[in-house]
Amino acid sequence: MVPDPRPAQAERAADFMERHPEGVTAPELDAACDLGSATKVLSDMQHQLGYGIRRGWRLVPCAFGNAPRRRRAYFLTHRPQPGRQLALALDDDPSCPCSP
Repeated sequence: MVPDPRPAQAERAADFMERHPEGVTAPELDAACDLGSATKVLSDMQHQLGYGIRRGWRLVPCAFGNAPRRRRAYFLTHRPQPGRQLALALDDDPSCPCSP
């Protein structure tokens, strides 16, 4: 069995969330993206990987369709920004103690 790294799971979840701007529930996300634990992926996306996730509510019909009930929905607000690369000073700097 090949391990599925969290960044790859997050990318799949973000792609699915972008296609559904009305919001997705955790069971929908897990069924569509095969995440294992959608709530763990959403938590890591927000706290460790730099994705913007907004939470809200969505009305869905009950099992028999008699009344609606509220379900937690998740919305993608932004993807992580690429890291900034520091400029490297490759010229000889006379003030540097390592310069000859």
